[in-house]
Amino acid sequence: MASDSDPDSFGEGGGDTPLTPVRRVRTALVRFVDHLRTAGVEVPADGSLVAAEALGAVGVEDEATVRTALRSALVSRPEDLDTFDRLFGRFWTVVNDALTEDDPGGVDASSLDGGFAPVTAPDADDSDVAETDETDDGDGDGFQFDHVGAESGARTPDAEGSVARFSPVGESTRVRAEALGVGTDPTPAVRELTAALATRPGRRHAPAADGRPDVRRAMRRSHGTGGAVVEVPERAPQPNSVRGLVLVDVSRSVLDTVDRDFLVRVLRALSAEWRDSRTFLFDTDVTEVTAALEAESASATLRAFDRLEAAWGGGTRIGHALTTVRDTAPTAADRDTVVLIVSDGLETGDVSELADGLAWLDRRTRLVFWLNPLAASTAYEPACRGMVIARPHLDGLFAFADPADLFDIARQLRRRRHPVGYEYDWRRDDRC
Repeated sequence: MASDSDPDSFGEGGGDTPLTPVRRVRTALVRFVDHLRTAGVEVPADGSLVAAEALGAVGVEDEATVRTALRSALVSRPEDLDTFDRLFGRFWTVVNDALTEDDPGGVDASSLDGGFAPVTAPDADDSDVAETDETDDGDGDGFQFDHVGAESGARTPDAEGSVARFSPVGESTRVRAEALGVGTDPTPAVRELTAALATRPGRRHAPAADGRPDVRRAMRRSHGTGGAVVEVPERAPQPNSVRGLVLVDVSRSVLDTVDRDFLVRVLRALSAEWRDSRTFLFDTDVTEVTAALEAESASATLRAFDRLEAAWGGGTRIGHALTTVRDTAPTAADRDTVVLIVSDGLETGDVSELADGLAWLDRRTRLVFWLNPLAASTAYEPACRGMVIARPHLDGLFAFADPADLFDIARQLRRRRHPVGYEYDWRRDDRC
């Protein structure tokens, strides 16, 4: 085992196959960010992405330049500078080693811009977890190499030996047809959410004696009386069943935060409870899985995913997914549609495409809600570029990690005129 005093422990992924210089630098950067957070440094939510882009911009030849660039990307408090400088020395040792590799290509700094690739490809038994390294008691930083840090705000997986491996540009792997574990049934939470959405005010109204005039209905009736308004009917929101469009990010960064069993069961429950809905999975590509969610069991749904050649665990092109649905399935969204987007917002594609897709949903649909697994942490703030682009087009940004989050979304929606969102969820709202 490697200890945290071994500089190469920043750069090796625990596999037998040597890493290329570029991948050694990427791996070292991922672990450097993770070790900073483990040591208590408040790394910004999008720090990993910004750090990768910074390396791509300044290169990796000059230590002082790299130190300044990464310090700007990763340190937000003066008291964290000493910790950063101490850990940076180990990171730079790995970068230095990569620069002296015999590989004639050396380190192409431009290839660092855009994200991090997985350290090793998952084995057939899905054991992509690197062995836990021992901690050097003399150092006192508690370095653990059993997970590569997800973005700040993500829940650390509770299962022993689990891994959170941030990889917006990793390769997709085929969905395997296997039995799911027996977990908490999210159906009651989905029913509560459905009931709250069904009564959420929308564009449709029905006659009711609540004192509010329905001017449009009065004008339509006036055509039969020569333009004279004989009476002014009253109106109220018309409850209806939910018509939905569900877009699910199945990139590696999301699936390292949200349990796959929980995700599949939620999608099946939404399909069963909503009047009409269409569901699409996306990472770098888009696959419609609406029919597969109607299979007799969750395991059968996975087998149907396999037949559809659905893949997950790759990168994230949220904008591409939205515009693909717009262009290939325009009838999936109309003025009665409630849209749920499940994603961490870590966009690696064209942000203008993301803005176009969200503007289309905003104009065309009844409500657009974004469910972000990272918002399950009270430290989360939507600072990554995908969420910055998305916020103006959303009716709500919520946490999504377990059934409690769905129950809380329903609670917030029932408050009607109160603001809703992750800022008011049950973890942050003292009134809950």
